[in-house]
Amino acid sequence: MDRYQGVDLHTHSTASDGRLTPTELVELAESQGVSWLALTDHDTLAGLEEAQGAALGKLNLINGVELSVAWGKFPLHIVLLGDVLNHSGVQSWVQHNQLVRLQRAERINVMLQKQGLPDLLPLALEKASGAQLGRPHFAQAMVELRLVKDMNRAFDLYLSNKRLGALRDVWPDINEVLPTLAGVDVILAHPKRYPLTATKLRSLLADFKTAGGTAVEIVSGNERPEHVRYMERLAQDFAFQVSVGSDYHGPFGPWSQVGKYTQVKLDNLVPVWEKWQ
Repeated sequence: MDRYQGVDLHTHSTASDGRLTPTELVELAESQGVSWLALTDHDTLAGLEEAQGAALGKLNLINGVELSVAWGKFPLHIVLLGDVLNHSGVQSWVQHNQLVRLQRAERINVMLQKQGLPDLLPLALEKASGAQLGRPHFAQAMVELRLVKDMNRAFDLYLSNKRLGALRDVWPDINEVLPTLAGVDVILAHPKRYPLTATKLRSLLADFKTAGGTAVEIVSGNERPEHVRYMERLAQDFAFQVSVGSDYHGPFGPWSQVGKYTQVKLDNLVPVWEKWQ
């Protein structure tokens, strides 16, 4: 069996912007042959206890979170895996980012109103249903009000990073965050999705390593095979451990199925999950 089969270390539930509850996600993962699953909701640990209970006797659950950070003023995501529920640094930054998310949502709402849209914040909060509020909840509100035909269109017209560029400076810097995270795996999420040149990406990886990053995702979903090969080479160049995941959010949009992503080659690479296996 390939060393990566049955491993998915990047998924989301209704605790943030996924469509399945933690229990439903675990059940789907089991049906897809996943034996090592990480729940990594955006800036929240709220779904982990439920996922742990659902995973008993079914699969191995690794606690995680996808934390929003910045490199300079450039927004990034990092995946944290391990004892995140008992890590004071992780808990502190999660609480910090939850407040930032609410403030950011209020700013998003103002920006959308300036583009001629109605006040969407109450409906977005309703869509979040107590989960971590994010752009997808604004997109869901737009779809319900028939302002756009689907969520992809909402992002294209109103919610993309390009459209909301003024919100790129809200997250804490990696040089402030990463030194406080010793004891958990600190993984740079989906590096090839960021609009960076090859030179800039190498610069990011160098700074990430210096700040305390331990690993990089070499694949996150259905990425182009040449991009996966490229990330494998970069992981070797910078002596990073590697992680893999689907970045599953739900049965919609561009997301991969749980446990499904472009094939990887782990020759001469150290997977972050081998210490658990």
